Amino acid sequence: MHQAYSVHPILTKGVQIESIAAYGNHVILGTNSGQLIMYVIEDQKDVDMRMFNNNFSRKAISQMEVVAAENLLFVLTDNLVQVCDISRVESNFAFLHSALNTKGCTLFTMDVGSEKSTTGEVVTLIRLCCAIRRKLVFFYWKTNMIDSLEISIDLSDVPKSLCWVGHAVCVGYKDQYVIYDISVIPPKKHDLILTSSSISRDPCSCIIRNNLLGISKDNYLVVVDPSQYKDSSKEEVRPSGMESKNSPPPIPWSSSILGLVWDEPYVIGRVNQSIEVRSLLGKDTLVQNIPELAKTRFLVRASQGIIFAAAISELWCIRLVDIPTQREQLIQQRKFQLAIELTQISDEPTVEKTNIIRQIHMLNAKALFTNKDFSEAMKEFEKAAVDPYDVIRLFPNLGPEPNQGNENLHVPVPSVPMLEETDLEYAYEALIEFLSAARQREVVKLRDTKSTSKSLLEIIDTTLLKCYLQTKDLMVAPILRLNQCHLVESERTLKKYNKISELIILYQMKGKHRDALNLLKDQASREGSVLQGRERTIRYLQELGSDHLQLIFEFADWVLQENPEEGLTIFTEELIEVESLPRAKVLDFLVSKHKALVIPYLEHLIAVWNDENTLRHNALIKQYFDKIQRMLTEKEKGEDVPELKTLREKLYKMLKESDKYSPDRVLEDFPTNILLEERALILGRLKQHDKVLAIFIHVLGDVSKATEYAEANYEEDNEIFHTLIKCILIPPKEPLYVGVPLHTDFATVNRELALELLNKYATKMNPFDVVPLLPDDMPLPHIEQYLNKSLRHILADKHQSLIMRGLLEAESSRLEKELQAKENISFEVNEFTLCSDCEKPFNIPRRFVRFPNGDIVHLSCYDRLAQEAGQKQ
Repeated sequence: MHQAYSVHPILTKGVQIESIAAYGNHVILGTNSGQLIMYVIEDQKDVDMRMFNNNFSRKAISQMEVVAAENLLFVLTDNLVQVCDISRVESNFAFLHSALNTKGCTLFTMDVGSEKSTTGEVVTLIRLCCAIRRKLVFFYWKTNMIDSLEISIDLSDVPKSLCWVGHAVCVGYKDQYVIYDISVIPPKKHDLILTSSSISRDPCSCIIRNNLLGISKDNYLVVVDPSQYKDSSKEEVRPSGMESKNSPPPIPWSSSILGLVWDEPYVIGRVNQSIEVRSLLGKDTLVQNIPELAKTRFLVRASQGIIFAAAISELWCIRLVDIPTQREQLIQQRKFQLAIELTQISDEPTVEKTNIIRQIHMLNAKALFTNKDFSEAMKEFEKAAVDPYDVIRLFPNLGPEPNQGNENLHVPVPSVPMLEETDLEYAYEALIEFLSAARQREVVKLRDTKSTSKSLLEIIDTTLLKCYLQTKDLMVAPILRLNQCHLVESERTLKKYNKISELIILYQMKGKHRDALNLLKDQASREGSVLQGRERTIRYLQELGSDHLQLIFEFADWVLQENPEEGLTIFTEELIEVESLPRAKVLDFLVSKHKALVIPYLEHLIAVWNDENTLRHNALIKQYFDKIQRMLTEKEKGEDVPELKTLREKLYKMLKESDKYSPDRVLEDFPTNILLEERALILGRLKQHDKVLAIFIHVLGDVSKATEYAEANYEEDNEIFHTLIKCILIPPKEPLYVGVPLHTDFATVNRELALELLNKYATKMNPFDVVPLLPDDMPLPHIEQYLNKSLRHILADKHQSLIMRGLLEAESSRLEKELQAKENISFEVNEFTLCSDCEKPFNIPRRFVRFPNGDIVHLSCYDRLAQEAGQKQ
């Protein structure tokens, strides 16, 4: 305990006091005989009577409340609330208003607030809640009178205490407390707790910290948060759970509480034999016992640090002891939080106050740390805004090892006793929470371009890494990815704990890719290693990107040698970094060192990534026929080549479907003695139909493919069937290509096939071009069917042309007559003619437009109308 308040006697013998009110250094007494007396206390001892009204009432003054902002005194006497003016000394409590609608009032409570009006003036709002028999009736002060709010609440009994806190009114009966939420209509009732379980005492209550409610129960003070009763949908809180997150647990007192007053940060209460001063913090809440005030009946707070106590005919002033004096005692007693609360309400300069509070938090934090309450200690360090490095220095084993070559990281000097092994885990967890919050603040400073040290972030992240290695392995990788850990120190620590995977992450985030890849290559062949195999290396190379292309080629080499299929995914995986690699350089790399992968790589580019580059399409075609040539050579030697058919199908499909390759360039390298069907596809792209048909007929002997090709290209070249029949009727005398024999079926004129094609495609071959090609000894009856179909088709076309010509001539004649009729229409435009749109006359020169219905408009009006019509469409 310590002395928080000093007691000064004001009156030792005087009138019989029935009620008391106070504000500032003024105290007002209401007597049993209806007198009102005001005293002013100056310099703690001097007492001056300022006002005295001997005949204010014929009955006792049972309750008083002061509204200092408006200089009003609300008085309850003879079960009626009256209001008087206390602004003028000479008026002696000048009477203002007697509220007849409060007749029968036995107790009242007030709510005083303020708000800005539309003119910017601050207006005081005064509301009253009166207990009139078994009912609560609400009023408000308006223009020198008390008016009704038209809100009332029926009660189960006559209330013994009332307290108004924000949206709630607490009613204390002789056996129970209830609370009413008056923010809803009708008001919602919530049961709180029983007033007493064994002792018959009147209930008492007061406002705690402006928004909490303090109520008595036996020898306990229960603090309730009224906000938990605002939502009517919530369940009512049980007595065992009265306290909320903002409220302390029930506070024990030496005996039953008879009266309560809140004076930040203390609660002062009357008990049986004394007045007790208590705080709301910790387990030992008793701050001061004042036994000399055992006779008091009334307690009232006048202002911060000034309380008045009264007995039947005695009056005392209780004053707060100088805060610096109290603070010194509290620090010695290690009651740091109470010292902080006192400092917050002191009159000291803001800068000095802030510095003092920070120092107290520091003292509290170190005391908690020494007592091994690490979590609370870190919270206090954070409140004190301590440099994170100073906190890290409390853990010598977390500091950087000596001779590590970094000037930014200093070897810490322990300032507290060494921690035991059993305490380290809890200490590390608390430190992690502290450093995580500190890191966020430092990152924000960097992002906002405010002054901060990157070396501090480096220290924090390196320390977090060490903590996670000893507490939470799963958090090691995330902290490394933040890319602020010190390289050398973190590398040494990870090797110490054999965290190879995490070491790879460190190298990767620090840009030490060669070190990471060398380590991966070394670990890939080690039995039992977490990095055994090629998968991690492949993934690492895939994520590097084009800026590290040469490094990718260097370390992709050993992977491709061990497993070409897996290794190729380094260049074909569906990742942005992989897809953006320069494909020409990758292709050159594969061509020079891994030729077997050139075709799979090009196939992936074209089939999966839809690469439209002509050079790569040409390259894939060349790779196909080069490989096919080798396979054909192997097949001629009698070797089994199962892939030949599949590869030829791929080449054929690409030549037929792709339109991105350059046929003339591909044809230059294409062989002439093999793959002639594929050659025909290339020639077809070049529109060399005669050569395509010659290959199908004279080399392959495949009439169906020849006719299929002719049908596909007929719309583009209507002479193609003439070219086809010419190939059959005039066979070549020499082979088309060196070493490629002519097909025996077409070495001479194949009359049967020629006649079949003439009859089938008679409408697509002109007889004037075909007949000269026929053999001289061809009997006329053989071509009768062809000639009939062909000539009929020609005559039909000619007849159709004549009909169309006649129709067009008739239409032309009709249009000429209609035009002549329109040209013969005449009309006059003079100075009296008005525009049908704007109704204005036509000026000279007369530029106008005439509509078919005869309306005439200005040219400018016509343009505007046309524009509006276009916008509507």
